[in-house]
Amino acid sequence: MKKPPSKQDIRQRLERQTRSFLDDGGEIESVPLGASAVDEAVSPIKTPIFSGKPQTRTPVNDVIETLRRRREAKLRRKPSATRKRKTTRRKQILYDDFGEPLRVVYHDE
Repeated sequence: MKKPPSKQDIRQRLERQTRSFLDDGGEIESVPLGASAVDEAVSPIKTPIFSGKPQTRTPVNDVIETLRRRREAKLRRKPSATRKRKTTRRKQILYDDFGEPLRVVYHDE
């Protein structure tokens, strides 16, 4: 099975063809952006997806098993008794309509 050309190979081939066209006396005209000579309905462009050598995979079954056991151990633990905070008293100063302090009131939280 023949390997498809990489993007670098395609780029080099296009540069060679352009150079030979210009050396033979050809002239490049201005083409608007987005225009293409390839009609994708007739022949879609085939670009390679993977161009490098395949990498060897690292088995991680033991890591997955360790994580699964750790998760199960967390779920089996009984929740520890939460300690209640001591109730604290909050000081609030009450003011009259003119902004003068009237009295201090303490609220338990």
